Amino acid sequence: MGPAGSVIPHPMVQLVLDGIFTGSSYALIAAGLVLILGVVKVVNLSHGAFFTLGAYTAYVFSSRGIGNPGAAALMASLISFAFGVFLGKSFINPVRSHPFSVAVGSLGFAILFEQAVQMLWGPHPVSIPLSPAWAAGGGIVLRRWGIVSFLLSVVLLGGLSRFLASRYGLPLKLIAEEEEIAGAVGIDVEKVRYLTFGAASAAAGIAGALLAPATVITPTMGRVPLILSLIVVIASGMEKVWTIFLLAAGLGLLANLVSYLISPAWSYGTLLCGISLLLILRPFGLAAPAVERAD
Repeated sequence: MGPAGSVIPHPMVQLVLDGIFTGSSYALIAAGLVLILGVVKVVNLSHGAFFTLGAYTAYVFSSRGIGNPGAAALMASLISFAFGVFLGKSFINPVRSHPFSVAVGSLGFAILFEQAVQMLWGPHPVSIPLSPAWAAGGGIVLRRWGIVSFLLSVVLLGGLSRFLASRYGLPLKLIAEEEEIAGAVGIDVEKVRYLTFGAASAAAGIAGALLAPATVITPTMGRVPLILSLIVVIASGMEKVWTIFLLAAGLGLLANLVSYLISPAWSYGTLLCGISLLLILRPFGLAAPAVERAD
């Protein structure tokens, strides 16, 4: 019992909420990777750099007195989209037929970006002050970053799902399945590819801006989200957007619980072990039908 007979809830409730809020933003990064893998057909190891770009955009906004996460997310999306289109058009498209070159080049871009961030803001961690709670009751605090992060992620992923299911998403589906036919019917395949790469980069930038108030901002902070988003894509498959969202939210929740119950140092290691076990049991991911073992 708390003061004046009030009930103090178990901190697990707060951890569950914050884990879901965090995981919803990871779903944006993973959805961007799905677009790149499906349409551009490359593994983009620079995806985490756009997450970092979004976080530092939010930090710059906060340092200038602009604490609105929506405004930071909008600016992060525009900047990330511009850089993504530039990278997709100037590098990814010309070398996409050479997977090793794409992997090495995108990784090199990520390292170059980390060095540029260190030159601009230094190697030391920075942070954004948490905004006052939007709602609080029974010991549970709902902060603006969490509510905006969750709602915006749901809206964007819902919009992506509807877009892909509509006639406007047909060029992306056709390129993903039969790019030769797409070119034959007059679709500008190269343009769709670099615009898709830019949109996926914008999604990662938005996720970074939304999660910036809840984490420590460093030049290398994009590495873990990159790994987690790759895990989500591998485990959930690339067919259903909402499967990606649910798995990402679950991973965010699991990471928070492990950090609280065991140690923060064990959180990501536990996620990797859990996903490894999942892939042993379901080698084709959660979205694929279970495969019966042969006798």
